[in-house]
Amino acid sequence: MSKSSDDPRRQLLRQLSALRDRIDPQAINQFLRKIDGWEPYDREAAGEAVRQFLATRQDGGKFQERLRHALTKKDGEE
Repeated sequence: MSKSSDDPRRQLLRQLSALRDRIDPQAINQFLRKIDGWEPYDREAAGEAVRQFLATRQDGGKFQERLRHALTKKDGEE
């Protein structure tokens, strides 16, 4: 049985934590200000992918309604 310190996931988490500690918070804030309003994906293509996925569902629209409700709730919280 391997030790928990040998677990690759724990090693990766330690490496990510070390990288995160090296990032300058001011640089992150500057980056976020520059991309404000920019979407890192094609919104139209993403919407089409979701519509195609929902069209394959065989639950009479129940999943779509739950999704719509969850998105409405999320928008209301922000």
